[in-house]
Amino acid sequence: MRMNRRSFLKVIGAGAGTALLGSSVIEALAAPDLPAPLRRPASPEGRDPVFHVLNRVAFGPRPGQVDAVKKMGLQAYLEQQLNPASISDEVVEKRLGDYMTLDMTLPEIQALGQAAQEMIVELDQATVVRAVYAERQLYEVMVNFWSEHFSIWHLKEQCKFLKTIDDREVIRKHALGKFRDLLGASAKSPAMLIYLDNAKSEKKHPNENYAREVMELHTITVGNYTETDVKEVARCFTGWTVQGPNGDNPGDFIFNPRQHDDGPKTVLGQQIPAGGGIQDGETVLDMLAAHPATAHHIASKLCRRFIADDPPETVVKAAAQAFLASSGDIPSVLRVIFAAPEFLNAPPKFKRPFEYVISLLRAFDVDMATPKPGNRNQLGVLGTLKAMGHLPFDHVTPDGYTDYAAQWIDNMLLRWNAAILTVYGAMPGVKVNLNGLVHGQNVELTPQGVLAYFAQHLLGRALSQEEQNAIWDFASKKGEPNLTTDAGRKRMVDAIALLAASPAFQYR
Repeated sequence: MRMNRRSFLKVIGAGAGTALLGSSVIEALAAPDLPAPLRRPASPEGRDPVFHVLNRVAFGPRPGQVDAVKKMGLQAYLEQQLNPASISDEVVEKRLGDYMTLDMTLPEIQALGQAAQEMIVELDQATVVRAVYAERQLYEVMVNFWSEHFSIWHLKEQCKFLKTIDDREVIRKHALGKFRDLLGASAKSPAMLIYLDNAKSEKKHPNENYAREVMELHTITVGNYTETDVKEVARCFTGWTVQGPNGDNPGDFIFNPRQHDDGPKTVLGQQIPAGGGIQDGETVLDMLAAHPATAHHIASKLCRRFIADDPPETVVKAAAQAFLASSGDIPSVLRVIFAAPEFLNAPPKFKRPFEYVISLLRAFDVDMATPKPGNRNQLGVLGTLKAMGHLPFDHVTPDGYTDYAAQWIDNMLLRWNAAILTVYGAMPGVKVNLNGLVHGQNVELTPQGVLAYFAQHLLGRALSQEEQNAIWDFASKKGEPNLTTDAGRKRMVDAIALLAASPAFQYR
């Protein structure tokens, strides 16, 4: 049965009710006869290179984006993404227009009198909006990367307010800049100082939390420093604190010389003479940022994010050398990674929950209404991420969310539900318009044409004959769906949801 465009657009959006939404999809996904190809992603030989790149340097392609990048040229696209200032992001800025707290100082935030929870929700919502709609996709991927590298749990004490400022002035400001600038901004971030307890570190009682984490997690890693180094670094950062409520700029970084241990110190074998004051900490940051172990650590993490859980050491070494040669210039390191054959030929990498949910929202070109102050109308997405264990800024310990697939691969039912809710437009705060999507992409308006389009769009490849047969059997129940009936429409939407929830779409 072939329908004209108007008839198809009229009926596919009407849809069935949400009772028992997607139950047949879940049954199919759990069935042992799901076609083997749908159980795994395409191999490097069988996938579109542009589709692959958009799943690595971006949070997945939006409708029509693969063709747009092909016209532009892959290298031109990568270079543009490495220069985010050259890309207009007016769409995102317009959507963020009502997010008043994003640009506020701490006193302005506190003067609003809103509950701390609202500050957190607004930052979380803005993070999702940016990831979904930003044209500066690599920039947003790197913001996510550094947010987890310099991880701060947003529920600790004043971090409820201060993480918004840290996100703006530390992570977003330096995400594609120099690592030393990013490290220094983090060291002086009131949110980080409070989160890792350095704000209360003084010469009589140096607190070692930040000293340990700045070496173990942020820079040189375990095995490249001693416990004595931890104690000495802690002494160097005494007096790095946050201005109290009675100061001129409450909530800002301040160096308090009266709390600083001004005696001589030795860090990583280097003498730091007495009387240095705030420069003691700056010297430590200089040493750590320029250390070869830091270069290897950052290069390893970037290669893990963009290539594989266990990245090839040859690329890691090349990226580390670029880090050292460029004095920690982040785009220079990324250029080396993206130019490596191992990047284009990288094995499939399991999407972490945030990546999976954002890729769903992008793939279906969803509309998330801008919330009014105090209106948590996007908590459907935030609630899904919370249930999956990957809500932004919600990792309690300073090691950040892991990039290893083994830690994320056991929440498939939640992923299936996210796909079903997204495709049906049933996730709170999220609207999907399948009519507009297929219309805008000039899809052949037959059931087979629609399924072929969504397979190519979601999986980056055409379906094999085995997959076509299985999806068609699922959609048709051995007969072509009648798109003029609720049952026929529901089977078609379920088939699209099956593709979005399939194991093949769980990888990037």
